[in-house]
Amino acid sequence: MEYFEDRHWQKHESLSACVARGMEIGKERNQHFHWLCTTNDGASQVCLAALRINGITDADLARGYLCDPNTKSELRILARPGLLIRLSRNFDKQRGFVNGALAEVCESLRGNSIFTARLLGSGNMVLIHPMEEEGQIFLPCCYGYGSTIRRSQGADLDLGCIFFDQKMPAGRGYGYVAVSRFKSRAGCFLYGKMRRTDFLPVGDHSEEVLERGYLSISSDEDDGCGLEYAFSEEDECISESGDHDCGNLLVDFI
Repeated sequence: MEYFEDRHWQKHESLSACVARGMEIGKERNQHFHWLCTTNDGASQVCLAALRINGITDADLARGYLCDPNTKSELRILARPGLLIRLSRNFDKQRGFVNGALAEVCESLRGNSIFTARLLGSGNMVLIHPMEEEGQIFLPCCYGYGSTIRRSQGADLDLGCIFFDQKMPAGRGYGYVAVSRFKSRAGCFLYGKMRRTDFLPVGDHSEEVLERGYLSISSDEDDGCGLEYAFSEEDECISESGDHDCGNLLVDFI
């Protein structure tokens, strides 16, 4: 709680609203605001929210070009100027066309299939065009508003938000990897519930809370429906031992 302070965005705020807020912060600071998720589905949710904010509709996406299947994304690519993409292949290391590089779409040369993009890191221009592999034809990229924590290893980010979107506790070390991707504490935000189990260190620690308590379940999960009505304000008091005053439920707050 001390680490994130006012940079903790609560779960009751919609993902779309927080994605929009992140984009505004990035615009104000002239930096890209990047989301780190634990699953491919979470990264796709962030990218779809960003596309909606940019005025992209389902009909627009249906006309897009297939993205790289290695990215596990099903969002088709549109060659709209200003949209952010993440390259997924190592085609030209000298120019910066490498897996994981972020770029902004500049100009369409042939519909959504061939277009130019400017790398955010170096400013170099690259050409995006279809490739073929194992009988599939696709673009070597996906949208770049969010990615998984696993894919972010080795990246240096100025600004962004961590989203532990999986239902089960995150694997050991995931929280550390996510937080350490950012160059500064001030640039690291957190979306959703703050849970001890998402920040387990590597190694065996017998006194840790290893499972999520009932109050750590998201209200939109099957087991968490009605959580907003489960306790009164008086019941929100937590004893020093970590037991909830009502029902003796163990709460895994940080």
